[in-house]
Amino acid sequence: MAVDRRLFLQLHRVNRVVSAHVNRRLLEVLGVSSAQLGTLYHLARQPGCSATDLAGALDLNKSAVSTMLQRLERAGLIAQTPNPRDARGSCLSLTAKGETVRTQSVALTRKLQAEITQGFDEAELDTVARFFGSIIERFGRDSVKGDAE
Repeated sequence: MAVDRRLFLQLHRVNRVVSAHVNRRLLEVLGVSSAQLGTLYHLARQPGCSATDLAGALDLNKSAVSTMLQRLERAGLIAQTPNPRDARGSCLSLTAKGETVRTQSVALTRKLQAEITQGFDEAELDTVARFFGSIIERFGRDSVKGDAE
């Protein structure tokens, strides 16, 4: 059987299938989407960051980030406090519950990674990673900021 080299189509399908699978598992086990989990990880690395900083780091638009932050705050996973340097903005941080979810995600994301990469050796995975990295490097600056969920 011939290998399908319609890479645009394949990338689109892989993104859809993997995103749906990962989101379904994250929601089932942890109650958060992959975008929300990415936010928790970013806030663990950059406590006190602004929504604008978060939007840039996650390549999302401000509207999507605002909606996501409201959901995370209602769920008790993050806190927003007034920014002492900018009265219009707030500083974002993880709550204890948010840190617990982030910590619990480590084992699950490792399991998901193993599922996705099953059947491929290290050299093949290096090639895939190089291919994805090349695409991101060449076209990432042209990306359209997307929705969080």
